[in-house]
Amino acid sequence: MQYKGLFWSAMVRAILSMRRDQGTVSMADADALASLPDLEAGLIDNVALHELLEALCPPAQRETLGRSLIGYFDFNKMGNLVVYATATEHIEAALTALVPRAEQVFHDAITRQTADDTHIELSWQASPYPLIDDLQSYFLLTLCRHLAGRQFDFAYTRGLPAKQQCLLAALSRSEWQSGARIAVGIDADWLQRPSFYHSQAMEKLLAPTLSRIETPGLKDTLLHIFAKAEAPARIRAEWAAQQMNQTESGLRRMLRAHNIAFSSVLKEYIHDKSCHRLLAGEKTEDTAVSLGFADRRSFERSFKEYAGISAGQLRQLGNRLRFQKGNHSLLDIVDNLPPLPATIQSLLQLDDDTMTLKSVVQLIQKDPIFQAHIMSKASKAIYGSSPDTLEQAIGRNLGLSNIKQLAVVFAAQQQLNAQCRHPDVEKLADAMLLSLPVFEALNTETETPVATTDTLKQLILFSTLSVFLVFHDKCLFVDGVMRAWDEAQTFSDFVSRLSQEFGVCLYGATSLMLLRWGFNSEINQTLWKLCQVAESQAAGGAAGQVLHAHNISFTLNAMGHESHPIVYDSMIPALAARIKSVISQWQ
Repeated sequence: MQYKGLFWSAMVRAILSMRRDQGTVSMADADALASLPDLEAGLIDNVALHELLEALCPPAQRETLGRSLIGYFDFNKMGNLVVYATATEHIEAALTALVPRAEQVFHDAITRQTADDTHIELSWQASPYPLIDDLQSYFLLTLCRHLAGRQFDFAYTRGLPAKQQCLLAALSRSEWQSGARIAVGIDADWLQRPSFYHSQAMEKLLAPTLSRIETPGLKDTLLHIFAKAEAPARIRAEWAAQQMNQTESGLRRMLRAHNIAFSSVLKEYIHDKSCHRLLAGEKTEDTAVSLGFADRRSFERSFKEYAGISAGQLRQLGNRLRFQKGNHSLLDIVDNLPPLPATIQSLLQLDDDTMTLKSVVQLIQKDPIFQAHIMSKASKAIYGSSPDTLEQAIGRNLGLSNIKQLAVVFAAQQQLNAQCRHPDVEKLADAMLLSLPVFEALNTETETPVATTDTLKQLILFSTLSVFLVFHDKCLFVDGVMRAWDEAQTFSDFVSRLSQEFGVCLYGATSLMLLRWGFNSEINQTLWKLCQVAESQAAGGAAGQVLHAHNISFTLNAMGHESHPIVYDSMIPALAARIKSVISQWQ
């Protein structure tokens, strides 16, 4: 979704709401309402926007509209940049954020200059469509009044239409000047008047997103285009380009410039749709037909290649993971778990081959909560001596290769503290992280050690994430899960009870979460192999060691059985001693 589209969508919504209250609704309102999705997706150019606004704001009504429109603005609908500006300390801080990024919201860049000793001036190139300039000026006045109070007014305005044709004239008593560029003057005395809406928490939350909004939402535009197709599997780049008023070669140049693969975005869209349908219980054949595949076989092949699991396995999860309000609620929970705040999103997007300690530290420094979590985990004895700096915590103790995995587990834990029926979410997250050093200890004592690849590390750390699903407050059988947890002697026993009583394989359920979060098909495929190993209780190979590591870690750390003899009975003394050392260092 493009921020310019969000801004103008919020403007149009405010005008529609006001017109409804004033009893001036016409066909123009219905047309504008129907245009909102295209407007938000950035598919409406300035010509069409001007025509839409002209129909909603006839010149004869502008004085009346201008008096009331200020009360209908919803800044929260205008995108992160505007929300950030409304939460700043004063007008000066808001302009510092807004002016360099003005093209992300307005039709042209804004220039700021000192007009004289007592005024600053904001100016921009006049649009061919005066009403657009009028509304932009009206917005700036509204923002400044939000921050500095209702008495605020511009010192002068320049280049706007005649007062009788101007929405701003109903609010502003400033001097009206003529000129080629649009300009508004602001008395310097207003710039640092404290705002009662200043929120440091909101600034801290949104500041990392300001750098990201400079990238146009081309992917979101494509997804909006795909939604118009009756048979998404038959979409071609030529058709998408036509919908965007582009040539195919022009679209492909844009895609290359933004490092976007058309086929990848299309597959993601198609199989997002297929996930919804399959989890809702729709037959595989019906899903294939509705999405435009030639037959069931071609759909299943495409889905398996994308997801790493079969359509039948996903339908099975939908049948057995039952949530309040149906499985649309399940997808909502999965898609919003974890919240992946800006820091963690940026971290996951770093390329494994090129990311450096410096780039990771710069990202994490922006998020004091995550930074504190990193320092806390790095101080565990198992990672060596306690670090003094964030650089030491990441580079010496935790290691660059582990930092992304830690970010995902941390984000899930943060989100679930309020939603999880389990009494100690942090212990569940700790058990996941502890599984890796336990696995390495087991591996050291094995005659034929397994190579610990990045994929294997992800499997060890992430494969039990679905405990957050089965313990979720909205899971229909969460009471039974809590009972199984309390009665189980070991984590393996708990996993077995879930399978026998509820037909849910914990590892298979995790594949749904990782699929929705964009992890590759290889790890999802391996998760279902863990299900087979768990059911057969086979102990050999890498899969057997992964299950063994989970059993040890969760039983001793999350289930509270610190000295449980069952865990150590089958171990040789050397291995038991090594595992006890790992556990004690972690605690």
